[in-house]
Amino acid sequence: MRSFAAPCAALASLLLAGLAHAETPASAAPAPAPSASAPAPATTGGLVVVPGEPEQPVLEPIPSSRDLLGGHVVLGAALGAKWPFGSLNDRQTQRSELGPGLALNLDLGVGISRSVVLGAWGEFDDYSAPPQCSVCSGKSFAAGPFLRYHAVQGARFDPWALLGVGVRQTNIDNGGQTTEHFFGAELLRLSVGGDWYASSNVAIGPYVELNMGTYGALDLSTLHTDLGTGLRLTLDFPGK
Repeated sequence: MRSFAAPCAALASLLLAGLAHAETPASAAPAPAPSASAPAPATTGGLVVVPGEPEQPVLEPIPSSRDLLGGHVVLGAALGAKWPFGSLNDRQTQRSELGPGLALNLDLGVGISRSVVLGAWGEFDDYSAPPQCSVCSGKSFAAGPFLRYHAVQGARFDPWALLGVGVRQTNIDNGGQTTEHFFGAELLRLSVGGDWYASSNVAIGPYVELNMGTYGALDLSTLHTDLGTGLRLTLDFPGK
């Protein structure tokens, strides 16, 4: 009996060990590693944008600033002083026949873009007597097309530059004895200035201008030159 009990005890020990191993819970399976091809969420400021997310917000484009010049009708009137230089012809200079003058300028233009005005200008000059002839006087009329560039949009002060050409007629009265007439091309009209808008339709500001031309045949050796400055009043329709 003792020889039979020893093998039975050994067999019982093996069965108990097998049951204990079977009852031990299996360890949790490891979590799958994230795929390298999956896109990571992008962060823009405080907003998380998930690529491919159909409900993500659509960013609206920034609208362009409002055009405050294109299609506008701009009327200008300027009053200032003018000083003549250069030649009337190969024998006479302007300073020998004309003194400083009073200049009245008018211009009418239409905005063809947000920064460019195309139009026409006109000018009347009333010259005083020169030192050499106290009874002499002169008057000048000029007109032509212009192109004006405005540098600023939406500001109360609007700087600009004007480039124009035209024709000019100048009449000189020699004390009632004779009158001389000069007619020619205005080769260059260059003006710079600025308009300060007191309201949406009305502005005022300074200007400086340079005029160059020749009377009679186109002869660059007998150019006449005029320098002027003053104040300009602007009316804008329909307004800024």
